[in-house]
Amino acid sequence: MNVAPLRAASAKRITESKTPPGRGTVAMNLRLLSIGACLVLAVTFIGCSGGNDKPAALPEKGAELCTELKKVERMRYTIGYTLESPRQASPPDDVTATDWAVKPSHPDFKFETGNDGSFVQPDKLDFMLSTPGEQSVRTIIIGQNEWFLLNGGWVPSNQPVQGYTFTPPLMCDALVSQLDVAGRTATTEKVGDTDAQHIRIEAAPIAAAAQLFTEQSDNGKLLKSWDVDLWLSKKDASLVKVEAVAKANYPYGRELSSKLSLQVGSFNDDNIVINQPI
Repeated sequence: MNVAPLRAASAKRITESKTPPGRGTVAMNLRLLSIGACLVLAVTFIGCSGGNDKPAALPEKGAELCTELKKVERMRYTIGYTLESPRQASPPDDVTATDWAVKPSHPDFKFETGNDGSFVQPDKLDFMLSTPGEQSVRTIIIGQNEWFLLNGGWVPSNQPVQGYTFTPPLMCDALVSQLDVAGRTATTEKVGDTDAQHIRIEAAPIAAAAQLFTEQSDNGKLLKSWDVDLWLSKKDASLVKVEAVAKANYPYGRELSSKLSLQVGSFNDDNIVINQPI
């Protein structure tokens, strides 16, 4: 809104008056000027920010998100993995579970691990490997080479790295690429400092466990239906975070459940550099 004519007219009435304006006239002119200034600010604010309030359009397929993620040269990430199976109150004989790694007689177990670090395409990782109750270990992987920071010094692994699946691209492929996102309803939430669109997909038929842990593993054979929470950037609908939870039962009744998660950010940050430590 252009308030210049309004200001000019008000000033002209004051300067051309043969007698000093009364308090009422001055007050009226000041009010007009204030209203005009407020309208200018309001119009400017709307013009600058109106387009940013509308969330970016959601992709139709999760594979689109993973394709874009793989184009990112470097990023920071957090990966979480939990696998849990409580022992049955009255377990059957182990002979009923010859085809399974976890037998009815096995005690309760809960395996939990986390990776929090950086990734540089195509095969460089620098992360803290953490397990509850144990000391975290900084780990660097470059191709098939791996080093651990132990007692203040870097120790190389004596085994080549093969089939390491806890990387952002592979986690995205397992958890996100098979999702159908078209027509989903999203709610706006914060993930850290990022404005995100949150989508929940229940009972998604994805082969995440089979991809990450092989089809022959217990979780690969059992966990085929996942409740997935997906957070995409409000700005450009890029992947911010994904969490997936699955639960199933062995044929002999024992329960198996798992939670997998991936969060990514700091895309193409020049401060992310991964080199051989020794």
